[in-house]
Amino acid sequence: MFDNCPGAAHIRTPTIKVKKCPECGREVEIFSHEMMVKCSKCGFTIYNDLESCVQWCQYAVECVGEDMYKKLKKKRIAFVCVGNSCRSQMAEALAKKLSDRPNLEFVSMGTDPAQQVDPKALAVLKEEGIIWRGKPKTIQDKEPIDIVVTMGCEVECPIIPATKRIDWDIADPLGKDIETYRQTLAVTKEKVTGLLKEID
Repeated sequence: MFDNCPGAAHIRTPTIKVKKCPECGREVEIFSHEMMVKCSKCGFTIYNDLESCVQWCQYAVECVGEDMYKKLKKKRIAFVCVGNSCRSQMAEALAKKLSDRPNLEFVSMGTDPAQQVDPKALAVLKEEGIIWRGKPKTIQDKEPIDIVVTMGCEVECPIIPATKRIDWDIADPLGKDIETYRQTLAVTKEKVTGLLKEID
C-alpha cells in the first residue's frame, strides 16, 4: 500500500471511512492516507480533505504537488479580541456560515475572555439566521494557527504563532444600542467575505 512513499517509515496505521458521493449519494470507502477516490457509480472525484496524509506527512508537498497540497491542506483561522464575547464570536459564526470549504477551520479567542457571549451579539446573529452557541475562550490554544485576525484589541494582543496576521480594527459595540451591534455585524460580514476570497 505504501510502496514508493517517502514517509512510509513514519506512517500511521491507515483506517477506512465511508463518505457519501455528493453527486449520486452512493457510499464510497476511502482510506485515511488517500487524497481522493472516484465514485464507482458515477465517477465523481471525492476528496479526503481532512484526514489524508497531506495533513501530517512532511513529504506531502513533493508527493501530491503544490497545487493539490494547497487545495487539501487544512488551514486554521483564529479571530481574536479582548473578551471573545462579541466581535470575534460574530466573525467565527459568520465564517462558519459563509464558508463551504471543508479544509478551513475557524475559531475565536480572547485576551481576557468574558463569562458569556454578549446577548446582543447573539440577537443580531439570530437576525442573520445564525443560532450561535459559542463560548468565550482563552488564547492559550495548543492547536497550530495559520492565520490570526485581530478585531481591534483595546489591549495589545500577545504574539500568537501564525504564518499570517491581519488587523481589522473593528470598533467594539459592547454596551451600546442594538443598531450599533447590527452595524458591527455588517462590517464584520463584509470583512469575513473578503477574507474567504483571499485565502488560498
